Amino acid sequence: MSTSRSAIVTVAFGHSTENLDYTFTSFARHNPGVPLHAFIIGTSLPRRQLPEIQYHLVTPQSDFSDPLREVYFRRLELVDELQVDYALVVDSYDVLCLQPLPPLEKLLGDCDVAACVEHMGARYVMGQGYTANFLNGGVFFWKVASSRDIRHEISARGRAHFRTVADDQYCINEVIQTKHYDRLRILPCQYNYRAYLGRKQRGWPTVTHLDGVLIYHNAACMDAAKDLSAPKPCADLPALDVDPAPLPPSEHLWRKLLLYQNPHIVRESLWFQIFQKCLSKKFVYRTLRVVWPVITWIKLDRVILKMLPIG
Repeated sequence: MSTSRSAIVTVAFGHSTENLDYTFTSFARHNPGVPLHAFIIGTSLPRRQLPEIQYHLVTPQSDFSDPLREVYFRRLELVDELQVDYALVVDSYDVLCLQPLPPLEKLLGDCDVAACVEHMGARYVMGQGYTANFLNGGVFFWKVASSRDIRHEISARGRAHFRTVADDQYCINEVIQTKHYDRLRILPCQYNYRAYLGRKQRGWPTVTHLDGVLIYHNAACMDAAKDLSAPKPCADLPALDVDPAPLPPSEHLWRKLLLYQNPHIVRESLWFQIFQKCLSKKFVYRTLRVVWPVITWIKLDRVILKMLPIG
């Protein structure tokens, strides 16, 4: 990666500030000479400071209703405090660099922002209405000066209204997909790889290796990813069996049906679909609002919240 006017940035609070070598310093190992900056939201810098990282103390604000939500939104603004032209902004505790990155200016090209599509990218969004390219917020590449208006518009939207803690992805996609899609470069998923490694999770893709992956982003499989040997620059592509002759029409159907024996499309889990169907009903929401104090009093709230599905 070019070291000219580029930086890799994270924003953190709480536990992760003392453990930025869990994933964040992996960017220093693979991109020597590129400065790493960590903005710490709190009243003091961590006791354990790592030599690879430049630390910046940031006073907490109450604008975002939750400390983690503040991290998600304020990182869009804090990059303006650095004297850099390009910034890669990543989550502090679940984004692992596996290979050297190209220069940020090359990845961005003529665009002001670059990112990868979420593992399920076909979603409804406010404004545009629908996108096939719903962006994941954990790994974002910014051309700092020219993207300032986009970033500040997203942050202002987050300040205005609370929907959920991870609200940044909604705001990012609403603003970019509706108003600034012509300034966006969509990168291959190898720059923000979200699949589960060697284990199954309903509604998520599962893979057996990380060859070809530059940035891995999955907290549940991070220890397994760190235990892997260095991935290959590109994954191996198996050869197809060679047909001895053109396949006769009578065999076309049977070849097509063979495709159904392999994984194809990642679908939302049935559990997720059931919850989505139920909670989409206004009367269910209103009923929950009424009975929730009782549920909390009998201490079933945590049990119910743990049942909420992902993916």
